[in-house]
Order: sequence, then structure tokens, then C-alpha cells
Amino acid sequence: MKNLVNLTCVVLLSLCTWQFLSSKDNSWSNGFNHSFGCQGCSTDDIANMYKGYIDEWKTSIAKSFNDAETKVFNKSPNPDIVGPDPDPKKCVCKGSGIIVQGDGHKTPCPYHGKGDILNLIIK
Repeated sequence: MKNLVNLTCVVLLSLCTWQFLSSKDNSWSNGFNHSFGCQGCSTDDIANMYKGYIDEWKTSIAKSFNDAETKVFNKSPNPDIVGPDPDPKKCVCKGSGIIVQGDGHKTPCPYHGKGDILNLIIK
């Protein structure tokens, strides 16, 4: 008899909890477009709210990575070479005038390349 009373209490408590939770409007279950509490806020509006912080965050993160690299490798990090640059030390061609592309073909550097402009691809 005691087990039946316990089982009945557990079932009633479960039903009440289920009823309470299912009656609440849970906006998170409706996907990402839940307005963040403001009517008419688009994703662009939300992104623009943080626009002023993004450059600050980028600078802070870059500094943190540079500090960590200095501590781990005991030397200051070199900046990544991104592409053509007028300074031969910063240029992806390293002053040679020839840029080796990812698939292996070579192209003249716009700053340090020499030769005929029509012959853009070097084999």
C-alpha cells in the first residue's frame, strides 16, 4: 500500500511539473529569431550594437596571442605574411618578384615582378 501511495505522488508531481513547463512560452525553442526581447531587432541591428567593441576585442586577442607566443617560444612573434607588399621583407614573394600560388603555379608580384605584363602566368 505504501508503494502505491509513493507511486501516485510521483506520478502526480510529474504531471504537474510537465503541465507547468509545457504552458510556459519558451522563446528559445522557436529558433534563433526570437527578437532578443526587442520588437523588430534584426541580426544586423544586433551586430551593430557590438560594432564599437569588435576592433577592441580583435586588438586584445591579438595582443594575448602575441604575449602567449613570446612566453612559450621565448621570442617575439613575426607577423603573418598576407600578400603582396611594397616592402620586400613583408611581401609574399620575399623580394624575388615571383609569387608561388597554393597549387604550385607562379605569378609575377605586382610590386617586385619584372617582365611583360601580358605574360602573367609563369610556368
